[in-house]
Amino acid sequence: MAKELEINVRPIFSTPLLVFTIPDYERINQALRRAILEREASTPAYADYEVVGWSSPHDLSILEWAGPALKGLFDPVIQVATQVTEFSERAPDRSGSRPDWQLVEAWANVQRKGGSNAAHPHPGTFWSGVYYVDVGDISSDGKCGGDLLLFDPRGCLPRMLAPYLRYSMPELHDAGRNISFMPAAGECVMFPGWLFHAVGTYAGKAPRISVAFNLDPVIRK
Repeated sequence: MAKELEINVRPIFSTPLLVFTIPDYERINQALRRAILEREASTPAYADYEVVGWSSPHDLSILEWAGPALKGLFDPVIQVATQVTEFSERAPDRSGSRPDWQLVEAWANVQRKGGSNAAHPHPGTFWSGVYYVDVGDISSDGKCGGDLLLFDPRGCLPRMLAPYLRYSMPELHDAGRNISFMPAAGECVMFPGWLFHAVGTYAGKAPRISVAFNLDPVIRK
């Protein structure tokens, strides 16, 4: 067998997936869980045809009824967005500096047995994310479902010609596939708003509770 050539593999067009734990999440989750379940019991679900389950309106009304616990949630979310984003060379007077961020939408989700969320992006927003208040039931074999699915933005193109092949580099094994993320209570996941994502069908008995949100930069002239 011929000696293998030395190859410099450079994965390109990376997509950021940010995963972090919110400080003091036990206290935040206790208050949020109570507020969200009370809201679910007293208010019809928002008419979101992508969702099988209960969802509050996709606006900022959650700030009015969910109480001060949300401040402890969104302050670190804004901090993370600031840490990982900067102005590009297209803004030469600000290049390398970091923008300020604003919460433009936030809503609660409750998934019970059979709940899911169809694949969709969040158009018109820079960062999107979801915070897990209560993950309900999670089984070691994954049969409870309800995981977050993130889809390759290149679609299925890397797998269309020869779906039985894959790139031999481990960091490229996800090309053309979706990535499954199993949440934990207190974890927050952020990703670009243009990234298609979904929630698999949940089979657990205990409710899975989350808060989704969108962030946009504050534009200053």
